[in-house]
Amino acid sequence: MQTKARISAIETIAMTNKRTAGGGAAVTALAILVIIWASPTPARSQAAAQTSPELASVIAPDASPPTATKTTLRQKVNAIVAKLTPDRIKRDLEFRKASALFPDFCKHWEQDLHERESNNLSKLKFSFKDGFETATYTAYGKIAGCESHQSRDGYSIGRITYEEFIYYLAGRTQDEARRAVPKTVSDTHTTEIFRWENGKWFY
Repeated sequence: MQTKARISAIETIAMTNKRTAGGGAAVTALAILVIIWASPTPARSQAAAQTSPELASVIAPDASPPTATKTTLRQKVNAIVAKLTPDRIKRDLEFRKASALFPDFCKHWEQDLHERESNNLSKLKFSFKDGFETATYTAYGKIAGCESHQSRDGYSIGRITYEEFIYYLAGRTQDEARRAVPKTVSDTHTTEIFRWENGKWFY
């Protein structure tokens, strides 16, 4: 009865994943699981020894009673199917390319920040306060973190971290203020998230 119940459970999972994954390699793998689980215990054990570690973990019999903390058979099969679906395989290949290109993207982003800071300095807006010409502007530190990873569904995600500063300038004239040593008003740790789409990184 226990063997029949397990076979029935796998068949149910196979039908479910066939509808969601569109067949292909995933359904083939599940069909193999069903055949092996329908075999006597010795045959299952022998098949488990000859198959891949991932499939063996599902096929091999478990003599211990199930507990709430153990991964269920359905979860194991679904995990294998998730790795075999065409969409996931495509996303894995995309991530290989995306992760290889992300360091250059980080360098380009750092250059963009530098140009943005220069633009901020060129467009200072002064106000007269207590006998001084004063202005503030935003500046940026070097890229402190540049890393890419995959989401749970396999999508490529990039993350860049850096410091963002607000500087204060003051002088008796605007020219004097521009030459003054800037004083830090605020320092913000900034994290920006990017996505990979259509073969390139997007903000």
